[in-house]
Amino acid sequence: MTRFLRRVLKFFAYTAAGVIILLAIAVGLFRLFLPRLPEYQESIKGWASTAIGMEVEFSGMDARWGLRGPELAFYDTELIRTDTRTRVVAADEVRVGVALARLLLEGESVVDRVVIRDTSIEVRQLADGGWWLQGAPMDDWLLLRKPGRRAPSEVEIIGEDIEVIFLQAGDQRPRFFDVQRLTVNIDGQRLALDAALRLPDDLGQQMSVAATQLYTVPEQERRWNLVVAADDIDLAGWSGLQRSDAARLLTGSGNVDLSVAIAEGRVSSASAELDFTDVALDAAGRFDIAGRFELNAAPDGWLVATEEFQLSTPGHQWPESSLRAEVGTDENGKVELVDVRASYLNLEDITLFSGLLAPAQREQLAELEPSGIVRNLVATVSDIDSAEPRFDVAAELERSGFAAGGARPGLRGFSGVLRANRLGGRLEIRSTELRVDLPQYLAEPIDVDAAEGTVIWRRSDKNTTVLSDSIRVRNDVFDSQSNVQIIIGADDASPEIDLASTWSIADVAAVSRYLPQKIIKPKLYNWFQSALVSGSVSQGTTSLVGPLDKFPFDGGEGRFLVEASVRDLTFKYHPKWPATEQSDMEVVLDNMRLYSVTNRSFSAGNRTVDANIEIADLRDPVLTIDASSTGSLETIRSFSRQSPIANILGGQLDRIAVSGDASFDLDLTVPLKKPGDFEFTTRVRSNNGTLAIDGFAPQVTDLIGEVTISRDNITSETLDARFLGEQVAVSIASSDDPRFSVEARTTGSVSAAAIVTELGLPLDGLISGATRYAARLLFPRRAAKAPFTIQIDSDLEGLGIGLPEPLEKPLAARLGLEGDIRFMPGGELIESAGLADNGIAWQVAFNRRNNAWDFDRGVVTMGGEAAAPAPTRGLHIRGDTTTVRLDDWLNLSRSGDKQVGAADRIRSIDLRVADLHAVGQHLKGHRVRVDRSARDWSVQVEGDNVVGSIFVPYDFGSDRAMVLNMERLYLPGDETAAAAPATLDPRKLPPITLTSADFALGNRYLGSLDMSLQRIEGGLQANSILTNDESFQVVASGRWVADEFDPLGSRTSLAATLTSNDVMKTMSRLDFAPGIASDAMTAQVDLSWSGGPRADFLDVLDGEVEVRFGSGQLEEVEPGAGRVFGLMSIVALPRRLSFDFSDVFNKGFGFDEITGTFRIVDGESYTCDLSLKGPAADIGIVGRASLASRDYDQTAVVSANVGNTLPIVGAVVAGPQVAAALLVFSQIFKKPLQEVGQVYYGIKGSWDAPVVEGTNAADFANHGVVAGCVRPE
Repeated sequence: MTRFLRRVLKFFAYTAAGVIILLAIAVGLFRLFLPRLPEYQESIKGWASTAIGMEVEFSGMDARWGLRGPELAFYDTELIRTDTRTRVVAADEVRVGVALARLLLEGESVVDRVVIRDTSIEVRQLADGGWWLQGAPMDDWLLLRKPGRRAPSEVEIIGEDIEVIFLQAGDQRPRFFDVQRLTVNIDGQRLALDAALRLPDDLGQQMSVAATQLYTVPEQERRWNLVVAADDIDLAGWSGLQRSDAARLLTGSGNVDLSVAIAEGRVSSASAELDFTDVALDAAGRFDIAGRFELNAAPDGWLVATEEFQLSTPGHQWPESSLRAEVGTDENGKVELVDVRASYLNLEDITLFSGLLAPAQREQLAELEPSGIVRNLVATVSDIDSAEPRFDVAAELERSGFAAGGARPGLRGFSGVLRANRLGGRLEIRSTELRVDLPQYLAEPIDVDAAEGTVIWRRSDKNTTVLSDSIRVRNDVFDSQSNVQIIIGADDASPEIDLASTWSIADVAAVSRYLPQKIIKPKLYNWFQSALVSGSVSQGTTSLVGPLDKFPFDGGEGRFLVEASVRDLTFKYHPKWPATEQSDMEVVLDNMRLYSVTNRSFSAGNRTVDANIEIADLRDPVLTIDASSTGSLETIRSFSRQSPIANILGGQLDRIAVSGDASFDLDLTVPLKKPGDFEFTTRVRSNNGTLAIDGFAPQVTDLIGEVTISRDNITSETLDARFLGEQVAVSIASSDDPRFSVEARTTGSVSAAAIVTELGLPLDGLISGATRYAARLLFPRRAAKAPFTIQIDSDLEGLGIGLPEPLEKPLAARLGLEGDIRFMPGGELIESAGLADNGIAWQVAFNRRNNAWDFDRGVVTMGGEAAAPAPTRGLHIRGDTTTVRLDDWLNLSRSGDKQVGAADRIRSIDLRVADLHAVGQHLKGHRVRVDRSARDWSVQVEGDNVVGSIFVPYDFGSDRAMVLNMERLYLPGDETAAAAPATLDPRKLPPITLTSADFALGNRYLGSLDMSLQRIEGGLQANSILTNDESFQVVASGRWVADEFDPLGSRTSLAATLTSNDVMKTMSRLDFAPGIASDAMTAQVDLSWSGGPRADFLDVLDGEVEVRFGSGQLEEVEPGAGRVFGLMSIVALPRRLSFDFSDVFNKGFGFDEITGTFRIVDGESYTCDLSLKGPAADIGIVGRASLASRDYDQTAVVSANVGNTLPIVGAVVAGPQVAAALLVFSQIFKKPLQEVGQVYYGIKGSWDAPVVEGTNAADFANHGVVAGCVRPE
């Protein structure tokens, strides 16, 4: 063994030495000839051109000995095609290596290596798809090889730093590929190419390409093996390079390793590993994709498969999956077998690749919208061209589905297992949240919470039988369980079905949308939609047996029967009729007849049992209802108000309140094709019912009878009632007036008590008796917009009215009265108008405010004037009347509970009153106008006695004054009125300001008046009362204050001073007989009385009066010649004195002064010092003068002055009385009484006709005692 090794090593040593010697000789020879290269440049060009196949041009050359042998280097080299003389390549350097072995052994210079550096190659893709290389078609380059030229046995071509310029048709700028190194090795066994490229920015980063073809196999079996590896390539850029109409990638990047085998010009196999992210064929979605892909193509078919396949979208990610599709073909290329397998498919992601499809296919896919997951799919189809291809399908479906379109149904969320072949199949349904869309039948999809069951089908030569045992379908609306068998004949016979189903429905309103809208007539479908409002079906059954083409089995070929127990149904059978509620029905659908005869329900509170409800034929749907209901008048009113019955009554049922037991029948027919053409008849029966109209207080009670109502007619039978406390007969019929649909007539009588208690009029104690009347209630037609009206006629005979004039009426008198009450549309306004035979007319309106009726506006006229509508709110009173007693009306308004309440409603008054009795005055022929202003009543009075304006504040509690601004104010008093003490509380009165240019109390004319009453704590106070006349003036002050100790609750006091410069004129202006002529008079009063200002204040007057007359003359006054100034009884003496002492008073009864003081108690005045001092005699008077009864009880003493003597008229007596008389006399005249020369007279009788008779000193003294002048002994 050792010897053998030594021999081998020795052999290799000798061989190596020989090689080295030969190489040394070759190198030596190469160096020997290198300096002579320029001499052989042309020969070298020719040799190189022949070796390369193209003409070689260069600017310089060099030779060297490399590791692989000798090399020639050419600089600035150009390779030129010999046929076209066009430059192919221009390189900075081209190196050509010579095969050393062949050079040494064969002596032949053979190129075995070519290196090209720093060059560029232009590649163009033309618009027609052709390719050009370096300015020439690619086919031309394939022809460059000269015929018969022997290919080199072994050659290596290397390219370094080659720039590939790539242009496509329409490009404005080329793309540049940087080929860093390209190696092509050709030998006798193979051709191999390796390249490394740096890609343009829009295509990625770098790529490596390897291609191999073996020459060791026959040429027809040769193939190319191509391997491509690319990193970070940009799919959008690569997609943009294609010029076809195929879809392009919008985004995407990643790595790919591709291996392709190409034989006979087509791909025979391929494999690839992909890992791309953010891929998008269109804007609809982006995804990541990775996996291993394989393709095998053979003459008898092809196979495509992928393993470890993953696809990810923002919403989900595929598990690692395997997909496989295999197609087998015959020798003609026709498909014979298709086998598809997939471990996982997400059908939604098919749309991600829709851009790869043709437009028509894309549209179909978009319409289909597949969804869901398919697992473990195995589908094989064979014998495709046969009449009955064989197939075998198995798949697990998970929430799978597709969209409906046209006649195609839609399905979403289906889960289950499918196994099928040509002989039959099995479908196991395991679905939750399933959606079924049947656009040919249903208006909207059906959502199913769960569907469970198994469907099996078997196929024979004669037919196909589909069986299902217990398929359960349920959701929140329905729950059904069905068994079905369908036999489908092999011929054209109709399928026969045998279906049995039990079911329940939780909400019939929701299930109505599951009705087959597309096959039910639209009117009927809409009726079901609106009629089934709410309710449930506790149990239902369906049976369908027979050939489907004979449905609905009019000839008895089969049976379709649905039975349902409906509970708590709300049934809106017609939009214009109230729904039935709380209905329990047994509903039957027998072929096309839908009916219920066993039921109970409530409608607007009315109870109905076993109504007959039917649609005889659903194909020509006519709904009929025959029902009898019980309830109350209120529930029937509610039912009628919600139904067309309300139209018959003009929509006035909202104004009516009723009570009491009642019942009614309803016969209703509704053609559902024209639901507006319904007909009905209803009969309402009342038993002891009560009826009230909103805004009309009286009620109808004990209503008994029957009313029949149809769509265009109404009648009543034996209808009786009580109204206003009396029995009345009522008849109801259709109205002949086109404005009204129904007219109810009633006649009866009414008592005064009923008018007060039932009508609510505040006339208690003011009316009496009873009277008959007739009334009509007119119900308007809804379209006429007329008001619901009550008309009343009566002559009021037997009814007494105790109101003040002008409204009083004796019990037996007749007073015709016609009026109406109109309840205006809208329910917010009531109007009333009427006329009485006494000329009083009215037209008033009431508004609803805060759910109560309140007076709004109206006009009342008197004297026959027509009452026009009121222009503004409030009550307006107009016209002429004979007598108005204001005090009576005021007393009426203040009397107990009789509060008429109209004063605050009055807006204006304009009355011409023949006799107006007001505030103790009787004014004749005056016009009174009253208007509301912003804060006051404005009263204008015009007549003979009063002309002026009065402003009365609304609120007496405010500080706003009552103002009387009068041109003339004559207060004549009222001779017809009985005096009554005032009971007003002065604290409740406002301040009062009174000015009058001409003021009079009766016939006492005081001239102008200016008075102001101010409010004080207890009432009113006048600091200044001033009257001015031509001859006199009155200055006064006064108070009217509350006094709890006074019987009338208040007390009035007055302090006044009257001064006159012409007593005769003053007395005449004050309506007194002018018995005193003087140029000076002063009267001071300080008075008070119980209550307020009153006509009879003299009866209760208290106080003191002082009078003084300056020098003047007493004039003789004839009895009855005029009103006497009662306190001045002294004027009664001149006539008697002139008779008794004509010699003394023959020249008149002059005086120097008259004075007197009067003490007044309860209307009786007492004086102790009324005196007249004259030149002839002095007169003194003591005693009583009654202000209340206007009479005298006084005694006068006449004493002659010095130089005069009087005859003794009365007897002279002595005693205490004389002493008293002397005392009184001395007090009066401030001097002693003379023993002689005095005459005594007694003054008795009325003021207007006093009786003066002689008396004596005792009588004088007694009257002095009565008057309180002296104390009695």
